[in-house]
Parts: sequence; C-alpha cells; structure tokens
Amino acid sequence: MADLNKTISQKPRRGLAFLRGVDMTTGTIWKKLLFFAIPILLANILQQLFSTVDTAIIGALDSSTALAAVGSVGSLVSLVTGFFIGISTGAAIVVSRRWGVLLAERAKDTPDEATLRSDEKAVQDAVHTAFVIALIMGAVVFLLGIILSPLLLTLMNSPETVRPLSLIYLRIYFFGMIPIMLNTTAAGILRAIGDSNRPFIYLAVGGFTNVILELMTIGVFRLGVIGAALSLVLSNLVTTSLSLNRLLRANDCYKLNPRYLFLNRQMLPSIIKIGIPTGIQATLFAISNLAIQTKINIFGEDAMAGVAAVGTINGFLYMPIAAFGLASMTFAGQNFGAGKPERVNKAVKSALAMVMSFDIVLGIIILFAAESLISIFTQGNAEAVRYGMMMINLLAPLYFLFAPTEVLSGAIRGAGAALQSMALTAFFIGFARVAIMVVFVPIYNDIRVVFAAYPITWVLSSLAFIIYYRFGNWRKKSF
Repeated sequence: MADLNKTISQKPRRGLAFLRGVDMTTGTIWKKLLFFAIPILLANILQQLFSTVDTAIIGALDSSTALAAVGSVGSLVSLVTGFFIGISTGAAIVVSRRWGVLLAERAKDTPDEATLRSDEKAVQDAVHTAFVIALIMGAVVFLLGIILSPLLLTLMNSPETVRPLSLIYLRIYFFGMIPIMLNTTAAGILRAIGDSNRPFIYLAVGGFTNVILELMTIGVFRLGVIGAALSLVLSNLVTTSLSLNRLLRANDCYKLNPRYLFLNRQMLPSIIKIGIPTGIQATLFAISNLAIQTKINIFGEDAMAGVAAVGTINGFLYMPIAAFGLASMTFAGQNFGAGKPERVNKAVKSALAMVMSFDIVLGIIILFAAESLISIFTQGNAEAVRYGMMMINLLAPLYFLFAPTEVLSGAIRGAGAALQSMALTAFFIGFARVAIMVVFVPIYNDIRVVFAAYPITWVLSSLAFIIYYRFGNWRKKSF
C-alpha cells in the first residue's frame, strides 16, 4: 500500500485554481453549489450542442430515415445502459461521502494520524471497487446489447424502413460499452471529490473529435449510420483515455492504481446499496421513455423524425436540471459525510431557485427558435415539422416543473436514501407514464396524448418528491 502511505496527512497539490476540486463542506453554500454546477452545465450544453450537430449532420448529409433510425434508439440505449450507469453513479455517491469524511478530518487543527490513514484508505478502496464494477458492467452490457438488440427493436415497434439501420447503429454502439462505463465511473469520481472542470474539458475534446469524425465518415466517406456509430465509439475512447490518465496521475488517495483493482468487501455492499436503486431508477426513466417512443413509432417515420429533432432541442432544457441534480447529490454526499447535514437544505433551496428560473427563460427562447431548428434537422419535411412543433409547444413552457424531481432526488440519494428515491420514481414516472400510454392512447389515438404524458408525470413526480423531502426520514439514512 505504498501509494496510500504517500498520501497520509498530505494536502493535494494546488495547481491551477480552476482545476482544483470544490470543497462543499465549507464556505458560502450557493457559491460553492454554483461553481460546481457551472462546469456540469457547460458540459451538458456542449454535449447537447454536439448532439445537435450530430443530428444536423445525419439529417443533412444522409436522410430523414437515418435520422429516425438513430434518434429513435436513444430510449432503447438508455434502457440497456441505464441500470449499469446508475450503479456507477451509486459508486460516485459512496466516494463523495467518504471524501466528505476525509475533508472533515483534514480540516481539524490537529488531525488524527490513524483516522486520516483509515479515511484515505476508505476513499482508495471505494475508487478501485468502483472501477472493477465498471469493467464487469461494461462487459455485461456489451453482450446484452449485441444479443438483445433485434428483439428490443421489435418490442418497441420500430418500423421496417428504419429497423436495419437502427440495428447496425446499436450493435456498433454496444461494442464500445467498456470504455463508456470506465469514463462514466472516472467522471463520477472526479465530480465526487469536487472536480467538475476536468470532466467538462475531456468531454469537449471528445465531442469535437466526434464532430470531425462524423464529417469525415458521413460527409466524405458516405458511411451514413455506420459512420455515426463509429465516430461515437472512437470519440468515447478519447474521452475515456483522458479521464483515466487524470486518475492514474493523481496525487491523492483517489489515485487509480491497477494493482489495487479488486472488490473490497467493505465498500461493495455500500456501493450496491446505493447503486442498485439508482440503477433501477434510471431504468424506470428509460422504460417510461421507451413506452412513449413505442407509441410514437406507431404514428410513422415523420413523427419519429420530428420527435427526434425535438428531443435534441429539449435536451437544452434538461441540461441545467441535470447539472443541479448532480450538484445536489455531490453536495449532500460530502456534507453528510462531513457531519454537516444542515447545509444540504440551504443548498437545495438555492439550486431550485437557480435552475427553475433558468429553465423558464430558456423555454421561452426555445419556443421562438423551435420551428426553424426542427426544419433544419428534418430537411424541411413539413409533416415532421408539424409533429415536432406539436410536441415542443407543449413541453418547452413546462419543463421547469421537472426540476424538483431531479434536485430533490439528488439530495436524497446523496444522503443514502436511494431506495426511497427509486420508489417515488417508479410510481410517479414509470407507472404513471406507462398507464397513460396503455389507457388513453388507444382511446384517443392522438399523438398529443403521448406528448402530454411528460408534463403530467413531471408534476406528479415533483409533488411527491417535495412531500417526501419535507416529511420523510431520508436524512437518517447512511451507508
């Protein structure tokens, strides 16, 4: 354990200020939360911009059929990968909690040497256990994705005109699952210790790589959907390499050392306790979205293309919500670990005020630009534009209603109550959306009923989380 011994009672190198991690256990709460969330938000914006460019490249340089083939499998990919990525998120929560314990000890005037050694060992064990889990999950998802893709496309009523292209895209995508899982874990660990800047930088490098590769494979070599999938896999390899290199070269107890890659018996139960409910929660979101996509597919290729374009645009509305949800989760993990739970409630209030205000303004802006953007993505397909405008006119003004679900869920999971968060999501997102699809869509046979499922379940879920956050016993949970 030589590497661990080097970190005992040692402060990390200071380095560039903007690349240092944020200690959320001290200082002005809203500033710490905002400074941590901004790089995540920028990363989400950049990722969505890259996704928008991807959509534009596929739609403009190939066809609306290719756009429908790629855009319609997003919910399917989330279904297959969501559970395993959720477990990775659970590992990051455990790391943030252990990191908070360590920060509290380091902040003492006279830290106890034995306690420091124990706390740093706990962080190291959590990090390496997380990566072993990531390797296993990547291999499992790869095999499941390759084998089950045809069946899943059939179950989601993928039209015959786009199914062959969707199958090609999915199988190439799943070939790259191990790097994706490693990168998800590495980025989660960096954020857990308060560093949200480097994941943003690495994403930017990978995203630009993806755009360049797509212009070459689709625009020059005319590889179509195959080029889109290959570009994504190769760009993910770039991002993963950068993330892993950072952890391999770290100068603190979260340093990654291949010699210590094993499943720690003390850390594994904590990761599983948080990770499995988090993974199930992600899967439930995916199942509900897949149920919606399945009903959209019934209305044909034009509806699929229009919805795929809107999905890209609506991603900009989800970005700030996701950023502050992750920030709340990390904030809660560090502060509960440091024994400062009173800071979490103030952070949640600040996060909700910032993100809901931002989303209201952004929703108004998007409404004005939506028709032009959808037209670009769908090559001016009038019917696809009509479907897209129907959807975005309903969703854009109401997206802010989803913010309490993500922010409160993040804080609750960061405190260790992942099972409770999962249960609320299961009923008010998973069950409610599927019920709307099963009961009301056959009665009205109107795609607007499908679109309405989103805001209805946002309101139900957010109300449920507000009530549980206020009156539930989630603060007493630990791991």
